[in-house]
Amino acid sequence: MGYVLRIVIEFLFIALIFTWFFIAIVLYVKKKSKKSYQRIEKVFAEIVGLHLYGTGTKNKSVKGIKRTFLAVGVHQGNPVNVQTVIDLMIRTQRMILGKNHEKLKLLYPQLPPYNTSIKKVRSRYWYNKARGIREIYEMSQSQYLQEILPYRNHKNLYVRREAQIALVVFLGWKSLRFLPYVKKNFTLWQQIKIVEKLHDLYPKIEVHFLRKAYDVDTNHGKELLMRIIRKFQIYEEVDYIVFQLAAEDSDVRLAALDCLSSFSLNLSQLHTLKSLFWNLKNSEQQELAVKLINEAEPETDVSFYIQLLKHPNDSIKLNSAEILWNNGYKEEVEQFYYSQYQTVAD
Repeated sequence: MGYVLRIVIEFLFIALIFTWFFIAIVLYVKKKSKKSYQRIEKVFAEIVGLHLYGTGTKNKSVKGIKRTFLAVGVHQGNPVNVQTVIDLMIRTQRMILGKNHEKLKLLYPQLPPYNTSIKKVRSRYWYNKARGIREIYEMSQSQYLQEILPYRNHKNLYVRREAQIALVVFLGWKSLRFLPYVKKNFTLWQQIKIVEKLHDLYPKIEVHFLRKAYDVDTNHGKELLMRIIRKFQIYEEVDYIVFQLAAEDSDVRLAALDCLSSFSLNLSQLHTLKSLFWNLKNSEQQELAVKLINEAEPETDVSFYIQLLKHPNDSIKLNSAEILWNNGYKEEVEQFYYSQYQTVAD
């Protein structure tokens, strides 16, 4: 028994030594990696600072930049350090706005990511493709646009999402001409991302490119165009949104109503909205339409609201009665309800 106990203790002691040895190696590697990261970060900050606040790349040629990075271990044979530079480029691009953001777009194509990101795009795995495309547009590597273009209809949601965002980043309003050719569906989050990128990077409206995209026949494409019109407050294109109230798809109609809430409708648009009211079919959407009509119309359309008092949805009935009552048509509301009571009594 004592012999077995001694063996167990010796085994535990050896295991403890190996554990501490392993921890020491991990701490050493981590410390070394941290120092390497700090050196790369310092060099990167100097290059960016020189470009933004000095005299640009004249003080440091492309070859000079590569030699500087090589001195801190950033080269093709060290993918970890190359990825560190890529991460720093992306993080800096996201933090810096305005004129300096545009200056960075001129600097980044000259930095040496050694084709790391485009190699990811060419990978067989979708997660590498998506990450590579995102890195390329975040680093303004527009030289790879033609290679990214075919991925806008990729079978994987994340790959085509990043490809569609890349088109907007590189082409701006011109990218909308590709919208009719995008047949795969994309999510609301994708639409929001595309609209925000367009707004942040290309604030000057180019309506002729928007109108070229009106040929799109997919529901997600129509929703995206309506959200662009809303974000940029393009009043002359509100008719396109009103027209979508006649769409067969419920989500398209809902998006149209949501976007119309950001505009003041003119009499023609108001008339179209009323004429398409029953086409909405969904009671929730009809409630939104009633709210829009009430806010937009200069004078209360008594006959329209009296007709809505017969609506099968109780909420729409009450809203219509409230609108008539608050606008001085108490007698009409009372007369309608009295007639209802009389019908029930008979």
